[in-house]
Amino acid sequence: MSLSVAEQFGNEGFAVGLISRNPEKLKNLKEYLDAKGIESYTAAGDAGSAEDLTNAIQTLGEYLGGFDVVHYNAAVVKAQDILAESSESLTKEFTVNVANTLHTLQITYPDLKQKQGALLLTGGGLALTPSADYGSLSIGKAALRSLAYQLHSRLKIENIHVGLLTVDGLIDPASKTHSPEELAKLFYALYLDRSIVEIHHAAESTHYKSL
Repeated sequence: MSLSVAEQFGNEGFAVGLISRNPEKLKNLKEYLDAKGIESYTAAGDAGSAEDLTNAIQTLGEYLGGFDVVHYNAAVVKAQDILAESSESLTKEFTVNVANTLHTLQITYPDLKQKQGALLLTGGGLALTPSADYGSLSIGKAALRSLAYQLHSRLKIENIHVGLLTVDGLIDPASKTHSPEELAKLFYALYLDRSIVEIHHAAESTHYKSL
C-alpha cells in the first residue's frame, strides 16, 4: 500500500521519500516511480530501530528539503495466538507498531510545524475487533488508534494534522473497496480534510470522524 500512497501523492505534485529495510525493494520502488515521472528518494532503515529511523528520516529530509506529509505504515503482521506471545515479543513488536510512530513524529516535528504539515497513520480493524489469533497486532492497532487521537488533539493547535485510516478488512489488489489504489485515495482525502481524525473504511461503508 505504501507504493500506492506514494504514487497518489506524487501524482498530486509531491516529491516522495521511501524507507524500507530491504535495499532491493527500495530500488524496485524507485524505478517504478521514476517510470511514472514521480520524483522520489529512498533510504534504508528498520522501523524497529529508533536509530535506523532517525538516520533514514534525516537522509530523506536532506533530499526533500524537509517534510510536508509523513505516512507511517510500518507494522509487524503475523498470525500468532496471544498465549504464544511473550513480554519480549510484545515489546519488540510494539516498538514497530506504535512506539516508533511517535519517534517518527518527534524527528519530523520541526518540519511539520514549520510547514503546517500532516502525519498520516495506517490503522486496522483489529483496533476495534481484536483477535486472539493476531494478539500482538491487535494490541498494536488499538494503541496506535489511541495515539492518533491524542496527537490529533494535541497538535491541531500547532496547525499539524494527524489522521488515521482504519482499514477494516484485507488489502487486496483485486478488491473494489480495499485495493491499495482505493486506500491511497482515502489517505489523500484524509490529508486534505484536517478536521478528520479517523476514516473507518470497511467493505460495506466508510465513516469519517472529526473532533
